[in-house]
Amino acid sequence: MSRPLAATALMLVACGHSATPPNTAHVDERDPEGPHKAAVEQQVQPYLTEEVVGAIVIGLSDAGRREIYGFGTPRPDGHARFEIGSITKAYTGLLLADAVQRREVELDTPVAELLPPGVTAPTRDKVAITLRHLALHSSGLPRVPPSLRAASPDPYGKYDEDALYRDLLGTELEARPGTVIAYSNYGYGLLGFVLGKKIGTGYAKALETRVLKPLELTETSLELAGAPLPPKLVRGTTDDLQPAAPWTWQALAGAGALVSSARDQLRLVELELDAAGGGKGQLRAPMALTQESQLVAGQGQNEGLGWQIDGAGRYWHNGGTGGYRSFLAFDPKTKRGIVILAATATSVIDGLGKTLFDILDGTARPPAKRPTAEQLASYAGSYDLSGTKLAVTVAGKRVYLEGPGEPKHRLAPVGERQFWIEALQSLAVFQADANGKIAAVVFAVGANQLVAPRVP
Repeated sequence: MSRPLAATALMLVACGHSATPPNTAHVDERDPEGPHKAAVEQQVQPYLTEEVVGAIVIGLSDAGRREIYGFGTPRPDGHARFEIGSITKAYTGLLLADAVQRREVELDTPVAELLPPGVTAPTRDKVAITLRHLALHSSGLPRVPPSLRAASPDPYGKYDEDALYRDLLGTELEARPGTVIAYSNYGYGLLGFVLGKKIGTGYAKALETRVLKPLELTETSLELAGAPLPPKLVRGTTDDLQPAAPWTWQALAGAGALVSSARDQLRLVELELDAAGGGKGQLRAPMALTQESQLVAGQGQNEGLGWQIDGAGRYWHNGGTGGYRSFLAFDPKTKRGIVILAATATSVIDGLGKTLFDILDGTARPPAKRPTAEQLASYAGSYDLSGTKLAVTVAGKRVYLEGPGEPKHRLAPVGERQFWIEALQSLAVFQADANGKIAAVVFAVGANQLVAPRVP
């Protein structure tokens, strides 16, 4: 991809080994019959056949009936561990709700009150950041701290307490707190950090003693810098199925440090559903608090404490690290939940979320057609984007896009002519002329489109 396209796309968005696809799925021993096995396999198989995903585990819970299916080589089971990235935020939100109900903090406690003497939190228009702002992504803090090396293979592993204090002193807020929702790892990492300070044990110990142990999540742990890697961790890969370094964490662990299994994440889903139904077990009251709608985010979306709430009333969160992608959701109305854990850093798997609910409803449609080898070959060639030459190449089942001074970008098929570019969070659509020959590729970046005609 050319630098002009990359720069334009990023501006518009502002706000290895290949796997051998398996022919069978692993069914968790708790439900050997697997009533939805065939339907799940039908939907997941294209991702492996087209070499989009390496290993993936799917979990379903339907009124307490649990199914877990693993795909890949080697095939993972319900105990296999994956980095779950930003799903960690749901746990940090639960830790906050627990601290609120213990009356240790309030949602509107200013962050500055929880920082050591001499360390200040940024303000804008004399409005201070509160814990509520951090939990709802409305603090005005940028997505990542200014000094973070986002391009590093392990970007958060060296970001310690001192680095956080320095950045807080020098950060300029992008908006007045409470006025704009803008997703922020910086903000959620800070939330976990100050909660750990207030509780007095640090975030890692607080989360373990107050959340993980009470909920009996025995296969869930934090991936911290300097510590051994968790057992049974599936090797993560990039979106081109190349090995990716694990992500470790220090000061911002509350934003994305958890490693977990499908079993544990399904347990969380079932506990959340119990809380939504008025259950009185461990941490049900704090869970109910996290599920309360706190802020309307537009287009029927709402924000809870660590949860996104969609227009259908489903609670969800996704997560991504350098080698993994995850998605979790539950629906209190139907008492159903789903978990997706993938050892490949591609957000295309998020689209399986709604499909899995449709499978449970019995309304799932067949997966979208993928391009044939002949179709793939027809996309290869040169394209012109406002004077910049782009090259589309095909290697086996994989399609790439590249330009002057840029590395190759993988195009992951999501349809016969539609491909996802993970690095740019952009959709590339190949268009044909009246004779059926490929005439252009259109890049959809948010609500904008960039057209690159094909050239000889």
